[in-house]
Amino acid sequence: MNVLNIIRTKMVKDKRLDDAQFLMAKAYRGVSYVDAHHDEPQATGTNKELTYRGQHYVH
Repeated sequence: MNVLNIIRTKMVKDKRLDDAQFLMAKAYRGVSYVDAHHDEPQATGTNKELTYRGQHYVH
């Protein structure tokens, strides 16, 4: 292997690790999400009426 190929391989490996850690960290932020390896998020059952720039909507 040449030096550039080793550097590229390390960069790809680091990027994949960073992406995986970011996706797993979402579970601890209180944000419900779905990915290919986890169950459906639990429904909270509460609806909030929010306003954004004068537009009302239910979340």
